[in-house]
Amino acid sequence: MIQKIGFIGLGTMGLPMAKNLLKAGFSLTVYARRPEPSAEVCALGARSAGSPRAVAEETEMVITIVTADPDVRAVTLGEDGALAGMKAGGILVDMSTISPMTIQDIARIAQAKGVEVMDAPVSGGDTGAKAGTLTIIAGGGKETFERCRPVFEAMGKNLFHVGGVGIGQVVKIANQIIGGTILAVVSEALVMGVKAGADPEVLRQVIGVSSGNSNLFQARVGDFMLKDQFQPGFMLDLMKKDIGLALEIGKALSVPMPVGAAAYQHYAAGTSMGVGQQDFSAVCKAVEKMAEAQIVPRKNE
Repeated sequence: MIQKIGFIGLGTMGLPMAKNLLKAGFSLTVYARRPEPSAEVCALGARSAGSPRAVAEETEMVITIVTADPDVRAVTLGEDGALAGMKAGGILVDMSTISPMTIQDIARIAQAKGVEVMDAPVSGGDTGAKAGTLTIIAGGGKETFERCRPVFEAMGKNLFHVGGVGIGQVVKIANQIIGGTILAVVSEALVMGVKAGADPEVLRQVIGVSSGNSNLFQARVGDFMLKDQFQPGFMLDLMKKDIGLALEIGKALSVPMPVGAAAYQHYAAGTSMGVGQQDFSAVCKAVEKMAEAQIVPRKNE
């Protein structure tokens, strides 16, 4: 059974995931660009290493969860990357959301060293990361998945083996474009309703028990949009990145995706407005600006 784990990336998702691995009794060696989260997990029993390669030299499995494709390549490949320090029989698990082509390229390079690779992106946001209830969507060999299962169980509740390397990313990205598009059209509907004279709180109550309801509607409308507060659970810029990945896959495979492309433009507008570091529900700010109307209950005006 795997006991020594390397963990690279201690951001909004990675930090609580690393803490849950420590709670489950795993030995953890970490690397992060910022010293503060490293110090936080080291105070709980982890040790810090000076590079991704140094992390890998001390562990049996290396988990990476960083922002985007260039970041994954930076921490896995090259002289100081994790693969340079891994031994045959080790496992590299990337839990970021990136292009399936990127993780497949990394897997081909790893194969020459006898290192197994899994892509295992997650869903559930920072709330799920803290609670250890993430959905983990893994692509790679079935035997490798079973070796990883105890590690995944320390971080997640819903574990799926969905196919070969890269298919975890495909499934996650499909989920992301659905979620991102839902909030974009929710923004349009609420702004339209408010500008036409409806009370936003009434809109929330009625839609919340009608066919327009969804988990995202419940999670993001009342506590984010109507309060005009967007402390990030999942940043708008990350959702824009994920929708962009979906559109790239669609383009490569000649899959028409006009609805997703339209949603992407709302998120791009949000980035241009300066709300990219806020929660992705701040996509409503782009619609509000274009419509010159605001989703705020009258009692708060």
